[in-house]
Amino acid sequence: MQKNYMKRSLMLLGVAALSASAFADTYVDITSQYIKDPTFVPGWQGVIGNAAEGVGEVWNGAFKTYQNLGEMPAGKYVLKANAFYRCGDNNYAKEHQAGNADLNTAYIFINDAKTPVKALFDGKDTAPNSMTEANEAFAAGEYLNEVEYNHEGGELIIGIANTGCYADEWCCFDNFVLTRDGEVVADKIVNGDFAEGLDSKRAWDNHNSENKEKTPDIQKDGSGGGDYRKCGGSPYNTGQQIELPAGTYRFSMLCFHRYGSTVDPDGNYYNHKWPMNISEPYGKMNRTPKDWYEANDYDEIGDEYAHAYIYMSKNEEKPRFLTWANGDYEGDLTDDVDVRTRVKDCWEICEGDLSIMPNNNPYATMVDGVVDYIPYDTKNKCTRGNDSGSEREAAAAFANEGEKWRQGVEFTLTEPAKVWVGLGKDANSGDGYWHAYADIKLEKVEKGDSGVDGIEADDENAPVEYYNLQGIRVANPENGIFIKKQGKKVSKTAIR
Repeated sequence: MQKNYMKRSLMLLGVAALSASAFADTYVDITSQYIKDPTFVPGWQGVIGNAAEGVGEVWNGAFKTYQNLGEMPAGKYVLKANAFYRCGDNNYAKEHQAGNADLNTAYIFINDAKTPVKALFDGKDTAPNSMTEANEAFAAGEYLNEVEYNHEGGELIIGIANTGCYADEWCCFDNFVLTRDGEVVADKIVNGDFAEGLDSKRAWDNHNSENKEKTPDIQKDGSGGGDYRKCGGSPYNTGQQIELPAGTYRFSMLCFHRYGSTVDPDGNYYNHKWPMNISEPYGKMNRTPKDWYEANDYDEIGDEYAHAYIYMSKNEEKPRFLTWANGDYEGDLTDDVDVRTRVKDCWEICEGDLSIMPNNNPYATMVDGVVDYIPYDTKNKCTRGNDSGSEREAAAAFANEGEKWRQGVEFTLTEPAKVWVGLGKDANSGDGYWHAYADIKLEKVEKGDSGVDGIEADDENAPVEYYNLQGIRVANPENGIFIKKQGKKVSKTAIR
């Protein structure tokens, strides 16, 4: 089993994972050309929590929603949109938000130019309290926002975002219109009026390994948040078949997978169904998230454990089982044809620092059966429990730290081909997992020189250097998979 693990891990990390040679590569966003409904709403990338009544919405969390318009000629661009933002619940926002820059955290943008979105209660005693009422206000011309940008040519990205504030924050948006030098660029913004709403089944196949349709969780059970998720116990598999020309591609998303229960700063462990405090770690592998991180053997578990994966497959049908069809395992994926990468745990990405690790349960204690939550006015934190946890902290991490959380698969097609791209988990691992994700993206890769400098010789006497999978040099590598460079030779190696 160990021998097989070593062979497969090296293959997977060498082919499927984002490679060290890619650090100097250029990634050209081609999502809108090939991926349908990456937000489950036509035209838009990033995250949208809901789209109904001709209005887009994200509730209870940070987010970024955008369209990449590609190469656009130079000129003065103006983006207009009807939108409002509420920094917390109605009572808090009415009392505190107006005129307070720290609480007006949503903005519309063109590239790096941005303008804060109008506050819901700015100069108002009453305001919309539903998407229907938001639509009526927008139709009447209320809450009009605009941002200007002097473009020198090149890529143009427009959208709306929120870095995040307090629980129950709410942002609605509609009627995106772009002009260049005073003339409407009518054919560029797709579904700018949200006439087509949210549907996770329209372009994606959501059937899992049990052939049951498990759709992505979007603002489910009061969790809110500017991300999508699967949580708890259900196997899932969300995929889409696309036809691509020859070339090298990266299919990726902002994401993490948390193994096991959640833990608070005091060391108390909880399952995902807050507030069920448990005295001992639980789960199939009998491990906590900290246990997984300290053991550093995520991949060694292999197919004995139901990891979450991002994948690309040349199967005619969407792969139901994200395991390998050759060797000791039976599945739908084939070596040298399909690729997958294990979605990293949030502890891995945060290097074991609990203080910066997203959580989906509130930091709270229970005294005599009464839950003592952290203060309401604590930005981007879970302040109360929801059925399967809150998405506030994951959403804030994705919106504020961006590429830190990007994971995906890189693959090369030598000829045009139909491929399946997606994410999934084959089985219920029984350990209270949490898989948060956002900003599904397909990019064309233009290869460049290696981002690791200082390699001049190409002979066996050249000094050996080791780098982790993020391209950071490691002086004394141990217990993991590393990139080994000697001269101009690059390889991956497992060190135990």
